Amino acid sequence: MPEAIAYRTGAYRAVDPARTWQRVEPALERFGITRVADITRLDEIGLPVHVAYRPAGLAYAVSMGFGVTVPHSRVSAVMESIEAWHAENLRLPVVARAPAAALDLGYDVRGLILASRSPLTSQVVLDWASGYGLLTGREILAPVDSIRLDGTEPRDWATVLFRATSEGLATGNTEAEAVLHGLLELIERASLVGRHTRPGRYVDPGTCDDPVTSQIYAALRAAECTVAVRDVTGPTGLPCYTATIWSCDVPMRCAGFACHLNPEIALGRALGEAVLTRLAAISGARDDIDGVAYREMAEPVVPAALADVRDHDGWVDDGDLRSVIRHCASLVAAATGFEPFAVRLTHEDIGIPAVKVFTPGLRNLGQASS
Repeated sequence: MPEAIAYRTGAYRAVDPARTWQRVEPALERFGITRVADITRLDEIGLPVHVAYRPAGLAYAVSMGFGVTVPHSRVSAVMESIEAWHAENLRLPVVARAPAAALDLGYDVRGLILASRSPLTSQVVLDWASGYGLLTGREILAPVDSIRLDGTEPRDWATVLFRATSEGLATGNTEAEAVLHGLLELIERASLVGRHTRPGRYVDPGTCDDPVTSQIYAALRAAECTVAVRDVTGPTGLPCYTATIWSCDVPMRCAGFACHLNPEIALGRALGEAVLTRLAAISGARDDIDGVAYREMAEPVVPAALADVRDHDGWVDDGDLRSVIRHCASLVAAATGFEPFAVRLTHEDIGIPAVKVFTPGLRNLGQASS
């Protein structure tokens, strides 16, 4: 059944952020979110950035969100916190306990996101949860330990096998919306692998017609930021960009990354994440920031010749979230030979859709050094 894209500002969503906030605000206490703070004015750029605090989080206590409006930024921070909560509080029935070799997985278990030097083989006995293919809908199994997030437990066998990561984890107003967000994040991460060694073109954000992206770029220029944007589109062909910002008053290179079907939306999301990264450093809010983040660096070099972002081949969607998912999933399957799939993490008594998306065989930044 089709599911309409009702909101396109910075992302494809089923409803607008104001309605999302009305839905999730009553449940904040249930998720352990004690405060949602606006830290926008700590920086002169002036674009909204919010922080959601969840002190009892098992993986991380702080989540950050960006948006061109306050509702968008606030919801972005809260939904990231809620997605982590679902991975920390799994209610997944174990449908099988067996080695991968004994199951009809349809993919190589070594193609998942593994811990560095993981000894995982197809003969290791694992607990498996049920998921579904994003192209066929057929049942596809995933190791439970590849989903769980818990940084409080002592190092155990699971952490030796799999790298605990929130990549591919997503929530949304609907399950389709959550799946699309998780899938695009994994495609983005794969695009970043090897970006320093392969040729890439720099693009001019000023050539963008998207009003939201133009608003973000104008705010950065008004704050006298040097902006460098590079096209790092990877194996799927979906537009992906890295954006780096720098200014004299904050002489650090703050970067953002994003992927989307629409190149102008992807570019805007990358710029927005760079703004968020800068405010994370200024505020010291995130619990994963170390001293390296505060290293003073020269401004990035912006080449004299810049490409027009509108030259990037995009895909014109038909307004249906599900068809967008099928398009993205088919590109992943063509690149890897394996069907991407998702596992439902939703707690039915809460009712906020949450998923973990898997793209077996699509290289990840962590896998690049394994």
